[in-house]
Amino acid sequence: MWTKLKEQPAVGKLVAQYDQLPKRDQQALAVLAVAVCLGILYFAVWSPVASFHDEAAASKENAAELVAWMHSNEPVIRRLSSSGAGPAAKSADVPADGRALMGLVTRSARDTGLTLQRFEPSGDSAIRVWLEAVPYSEVAAWLEMLNGKHGVVIDQAALDRADDPGQVSVRLTLAI
Repeated sequence: MWTKLKEQPAVGKLVAQYDQLPKRDQQALAVLAVAVCLGILYFAVWSPVASFHDEAAASKENAAELVAWMHSNEPVIRRLSSSGAGPAAKSADVPADGRALMGLVTRSARDTGLTLQRFEPSGDSAIRVWLEAVPYSEVAAWLEMLNGKHGVVIDQAALDRADDPGQVSVRLTLAI
């Protein structure tokens, strides 16, 4: 293989130039080549492997701590899941269709003191709602309640600042 490599014109030219260098320069060039090779090995092979090993060891340690925590809290987790107090219980009041969604939205808006200016169905499982000059904080709390307790999501929203500070005009598309 070395003979085939020497037969290449570019390699032959480099070897000829190397042979013409003084002995001291040849030794310096050989030491430099070894240093470059060692640097490449360290930065291209050893450092990434060592970094990957450290990250894997930390990940393993974190996973072991999580498993230990889960084992120590198993009775509490089982009790919560059997009593229905977990996240599944929150989504039990999800409206079944667009009619139920419309009833839920109008009733919850009235209960929170918001007056819907206009509302209309939008497809089978969505409703469009308009509110004018309402406090932003009340709208945000109402939307959070709809999402948290009933699983209603905001499909589209447009909020415009009203003349009074803290007041907004809102156009929403709410979906289940």
